[in-house]
Amino acid sequence: MKFIILILTAYFGVSCSSLPEGVDLKSIQNKYTETSDLLVLQSKNRTPTIGFIFYPGAFVDPHAYLKWQDKLIADNQDVKIFTVKMPANLAVLAAEKGYDLLNSNPEIKVWFAAGHSLGGTMAAQLVSNHVSEFKGLVFIASYPANNALETWNGAVLSIYASKDGLSTLDDIEFHKKDLPTAYVLKNQNDFILPLQSKTNYFNIVGGNHAQFGNYGLQAKDSVADITSENQQSQLIQVLNNFISLL
Repeated sequence: MKFIILILTAYFGVSCSSLPEGVDLKSIQNKYTETSDLLVLQSKNRTPTIGFIFYPGAFVDPHAYLKWQDKLIADNQDVKIFTVKMPANLAVLAAEKGYDLLNSNPEIKVWFAAGHSLGGTMAAQLVSNHVSEFKGLVFIASYPANNALETWNGAVLSIYASKDGLSTLDDIEFHKKDLPTAYVLKNQNDFILPLQSKTNYFNIVGGNHAQFGNYGLQAKDSVADITSENQQSQLIQVLNNFISLL
């Protein structure tokens, strides 16, 4: 397992630390708080009941995901997003770090774990260690390191992009065997119900690896055929549909 994670770290973390581009904290619409360990987004108008623990990609500054996260909460005020700050911006060094949130936020009734790139791999490890406490898992340009969740009765969503040069289409296809039964979505609304014990896959045609955040170009990634705004709009829509169906 440790060897596999080291390989994934080398593969996903192919560039130096990636800083957020065009992220203005003053433009955030929702309630935003930041500590030494977390970035937290939630509605100003409603007490959230759905917790979304998010692990950033390798060497990516956690602020790089705030743009789409803020828009997601504007569309679904029941969601509270906890983006976990990782040591050296590497989730592989602290895969369990998000677990304490489950005990410190009693108002949250439903918990999801999610992550981008290597962060998704580590979010899967978190869930596999606490399968009864999570209802859903979201991979964003990511896949698991092993088959620990192959028979999990939770709901899995895998969002990927056709022009991703790091988490390629072949990578996504190869790791389908490590997750619950696969269903490929034709569009953002085409979920097979119930979501439990299934993995729904959604391909953002023309998107790439780096545009799942706002941190500029990434080494070994392909050039996207669509804008980051388009890619993140599709990401938000399929995420919200998935969350609302559980």
